[in-house]
Amino acid sequence: MNIVWLCLGFVLMPNIGFNQQSDLSGSILRVAGLQMNVTNNITANKERILSAIREAASGKARFLATPEGSLSGYRSEFDQTELSTALQEVISLAAELKLGLLLGTCFKDDQGLCYNQIRIYAPEGHFIGAHSKILVCSPIDKPGTGEMLQYQQGVLQTFVWNNIRFGALVCNDLWATPGYTTLTNPYLPLKLKEMGAQVIFHSINSGTSQRYRNFHESSAELWALNLKIPIMEVSAAHGNEKINAQSGLIDQNGMRSVVVSDTGDHLFFCEIELAVKP
Repeated sequence: MNIVWLCLGFVLMPNIGFNQQSDLSGSILRVAGLQMNVTNNITANKERILSAIREAASGKARFLATPEGSLSGYRSEFDQTELSTALQEVISLAAELKLGLLLGTCFKDDQGLCYNQIRIYAPEGHFIGAHSKILVCSPIDKPGTGEMLQYQQGVLQTFVWNNIRFGALVCNDLWATPGYTTLTNPYLPLKLKEMGAQVIFHSINSGTSQRYRNFHESSAELWALNLKIPIMEVSAAHGNEKINAQSGLIDQNGMRSVVVSDTGDHLFFCEIELAVKP
């Protein structure tokens, strides 16, 4: 495991994760990201996330963001009772350490319907809400199969904490990747910007096929550039294989101002300059 410390030219406030600025640059939010190997072992995933919570809190982050399916595993078949027990441990430690969560995990409701989510918890410990994946994937030659059968689609929304409005997207939500998307592209990043989001958090578990890498990375960069909004991306690692969507931070100019290694497990920190409110 590696910890990546990055300073983007801002003055870091050692005891403050959210720093209100007086000029037109908006505000600065310190967020940790965990690029981790996501397994189908909930206990193993939980232990890695608990360790990252301690590291992120020690590093004065206000939130920790994790990849798609980071607690449950990237799957729809799992024991919800086991997941709920692990989730409560994760939430409890984060609340104790005053760390917010942008937690990628699949989750089943009381009817047993499964959602692929980013569950959002405030540093104060309360549940803010959840974004459920909207652009669920299915192969172009078999529309209506794959994730379209496994997961319920969510409804786009923004979230507010400490007067910051932000959006969250799961993997294909941002890209509408050719070959894996048979739904009509709703251009979700654009809609989030129109809804007032000042930053987008993107939770990813897209594998290692390098054929898709340029598309994935350039899509996110061009959305950040054209919407003038920062996008923080957190990908799942796949051991020593190169992933096809890089973790880190894309600034409002579409530049990757924080770049994380495309192999292995890493905890990293971003100082996010938020888009100015409309």
